[in-house]
Amino acid sequence: MASSNSDYTEPTEEVVEPAASHPPKHSIFRSVPFQIAVACGVSFTAPGMWDALGGLGAGGAAEPYAVSAANALVYGLFSIVCVAAGAINNRIGLPYGLALGAIGYPLYGAGLYTNNISATTWFMLFGSALCGISAGFFWAAEAAIIIGYPSPKDRAFYLAIWQTAKAAGPIVGGAINLGLNAQRSTAGSVGSATYIVFIAIMCLGLPVALCLSPASKVWRKDGTLVVVRKEATWRAEFRAVGQLLASRRVLLLLPAFFISYFYNGFVSTWLTKYFTVRARAFSSFFTNFAGIFSSFLVAALLDRQKIHIRTRGRIAFTAIVVILIGTWIWASVLQKRFYDESPPPVFDWFKGGFGSAYALVFFWTFGGQAFQQFLYWLVGQYATDLSSLSHHTGILRGLEALGQTVAWAMQSEGNANHFVSIGLNFGITILCIPFTWIVLSELDHTHEVKVTEIEVVAEGVHTKQNEDTDASV
Repeated sequence: MASSNSDYTEPTEEVVEPAASHPPKHSIFRSVPFQIAVACGVSFTAPGMWDALGGLGAGGAAEPYAVSAANALVYGLFSIVCVAAGAINNRIGLPYGLALGAIGYPLYGAGLYTNNISATTWFMLFGSALCGISAGFFWAAEAAIIIGYPSPKDRAFYLAIWQTAKAAGPIVGGAINLGLNAQRSTAGSVGSATYIVFIAIMCLGLPVALCLSPASKVWRKDGTLVVVRKEATWRAEFRAVGQLLASRRVLLLLPAFFISYFYNGFVSTWLTKYFTVRARAFSSFFTNFAGIFSSFLVAALLDRQKIHIRTRGRIAFTAIVVILIGTWIWASVLQKRFYDESPPPVFDWFKGGFGSAYALVFFWTFGGQAFQQFLYWLVGQYATDLSSLSHHTGILRGLEALGQTVAWAMQSEGNANHFVSIGLNFGITILCIPFTWIVLSELDHTHEVKVTEIEVVAEGVHTKQNEDTDASV
């Protein structure tokens, strides 16, 4: 009896240990760095070249007003489409949203080209309209990719990489423009060859966008998955966006969203009114280094896991608003001086008065890009999955575009008082501080739902075991 008991062993279920313990091998083309490289490539070729044209001051034109009206049209359509695109991209997939977003930028460049050589305003407005629609899909998709594909602890770093790629477009474009226009020491429009080079580069955005992987196939180094949750119907998808837009947290952040890029329209007019062609070409090349520098400074702070997440956010936000408020005080002093001079000054590079007037442009970009990166990081911490993030970024970019619509519309009037733009930028920046601070005060941790590959594999093994057991019964 004892012998029989000692020989007996309980039957155990078969467990496939290796499958449950080790995630599968992956292709580098499905990795997060590769996806970020694709998104950065599109950002370089499409909006990067768009920013390069904007860096010329009024898209390189001699007079800023028609181009300012065209840009107001771009951002007006952009603001409407972008909010809806957060839901649409979630349904069709981010690769298709990114591809749709790359189509419109070459048409915008072509419109500026025809306006430059023959004053064909209608085609410039047509290209601007298509670019605005296309850009709505682009920015909703790309922001979701840059924030949602990486793990939360790496997001600020990849945001800085993205900002660098976006700035690299204007830097390369500015170098091209500087080479083509370095001898032009007067005010006026840039040469037509500048536009042709930019348009050719813009056309590369679509084929690059098609290399992006769907979120479900992307793998992260830490073993977590990109969680995608689609609503059951299109109506439910749009309803989810509406509910998010009406939520307390997003309503508190609306002033910050609105003002984050509001300065851009005024900077363009400032460059066109007070700088020569080659000084503007220098600005389109060099100013973007300010955005790169500030992006990595902010990333180093926001990704520093040893500091509590709320403290990181508060330090970054405080530093950014101090810089921005300082620039608008500085702008008020300079603008008063320029209005008092007759005729108004036009600064050539590295000549009398250029340093103080151009340094303002540099710090506008320094603070503005840091603010934008901070807002992306902030909404990323509150998003629960890629679908939620797509909705958040669509709203963020849509409200940001609405601000730019107003800013560019204000610059489309030839006799616009610049103190109005300066006052609005200063006032809304002050207004956003207490509301953003409330949202920061409630940030205790990242809200992303974490699912690892090992958990998914283990669940698959468990499910298979249950099916085998059911089949054997």
